[in-house]
Amino acid sequence: MICIIPVGSYEQHGPYLPPTVDGEIAAHVAERIGGRLGARVLAPVWYTCSKEHEDFAETVSVDCGAFLAYMGAVLKSAARSCDVIVVVAGHGGVADAGNMLSSQLNYELGPRILWLNIWSLAPVRDHAGSDEASVYLATGGRLLKEPDAEICEGDVRHMKYLKTSWMSKTGVVGCLKPGEVSAERGRALLETLVDKALQRVNDFITSIRSSYRA
Repeated sequence: MICIIPVGSYEQHGPYLPPTVDGEIAAHVAERIGGRLGARVLAPVWYTCSKEHEDFAETVSVDCGAFLAYMGAVLKSAARSCDVIVVVAGHGGVADAGNMLSSQLNYELGPRILWLNIWSLAPVRDHAGSDEASVYLATGGRLLKEPDAEICEGDVRHMKYLKTSWMSKTGVVGCLKPGEVSAERGRALLETLVDKALQRVNDFITSIRSSYRA
């Protein structure tokens, strides 16, 4: 059985997006690829490690060590009944930790866990900016309010080592331009995310079946 676990966050997403955006997008992508694979989609994991956003009141985060311990326990439990586990991660801040965890568990349990950082699969240029807002709209999400001002602060490439508050007063990293935010624009990015995620999963399954010798 193939199982899919969406992983999000509860973190600030600027003045126009709710703090649940990462999990909502991850759950949407998980359902889309799950339907095409005939997979079982499990309940999302919402509260994760968002230390980079903790200076904003809308963020609820856990220590990264606690997240890894908890997520590891979830994956080990799921592995009792799932032959392949795909983690669809909508929060890029746990990408490195997730890759490390999945590698460790694959060595321990045999290869069955694929950690997918969905934001690495499409040319998304921001956090809480035009691209992410558009993808969110394409999933059926609703903005807190319509964007009414252009915001350009910081650079998402620096989020691995700079806290958001050091780059941005609003919580937007990159640019949010009202004229660029639309569900139509987001659909193109979303379709790329879904198609590339599906390709990665199929490649992973093929590699296991062709190379793994117990």
